[in-house]
Amino acid sequence: MSVSESAVTPQDDVLTPARPVANRADQHFVILLANAKGGCGKTTLSTSLASYYAGSGRDVTLLDLDPQQSASQWCRQRQQGGNDDIRLISIPLDRSFHAGKLQQALRQTNDLLIIDSPAGLDGSALNALLNISRVVLVPVLPSPIDIRAATRFMQAVMLSPANRRRPKRLAVIANRARERTRMYSRLELFLTSLKIPFLSTLRDTQLYVRAAGEGCGVLDLREADQQDRDAWRTVIEWLEVQRHLSGVIPRL
Repeated sequence: MSVSESAVTPQDDVLTPARPVANRADQHFVILLANAKGGCGKTTLSTSLASYYAGSGRDVTLLDLDPQQSASQWCRQRQQGGNDDIRLISIPLDRSFHAGKLQQALRQTNDLLIIDSPAGLDGSALNALLNISRVVLVPVLPSPIDIRAATRFMQAVMLSPANRRRPKRLAVIANRARERTRMYSRLELFLTSLKIPFLSTLRDTQLYVRAAGEGCGVLDLREADQQDRDAWRTVIEWLEVQRHLSGVIPRL
């Protein structure tokens, strides 16, 4: 079920904002995990969502755009463990952004497409991905640098031509947060001040490291406590509301 694409080259069928795929994207529910800053948890969220939906019987495609290919490694680890239930498409992108074969990724998607995007995402690359996305989830870490980076990124999303043409459902998630700390309080104040949904807080736990190594999601682990499950339930419920509002019917 795994599909791997070679690195994109200028000779590929390049997708640009002048060649939108809105009609094809309308057939699928596309979730973009994005933030211009690296290390904020995009892959953690992408793989955990993919594992949850696959375990729920959904037809899931995971598109790995990050040059580090961490999501691809996770998916292969999952396959080695006997779970070949997620379609993997790997298209590493560099900063020059030859965005090719996004249309092909959509053609290979039957229902749900989850996109793990690279750091440094902006400009035409960001706009091309927004063209095919229904919702954008932005993970944010509790640090001043991450807060500033997230602010700039969300401004870029809202000012992009794709979002102005067709506004996206945008939400933020606090990641690797330790509550009852001064920095978390600053992050929480920042997130709640936005006119953007602040969905949930994912706690700082080694369970996510373990899940990454085993090719599963944190909710697949028996050690996940009620706080973890409640945090993810909030994210899933919000996504399901957006799916219903978008009119995309899941293919089971």
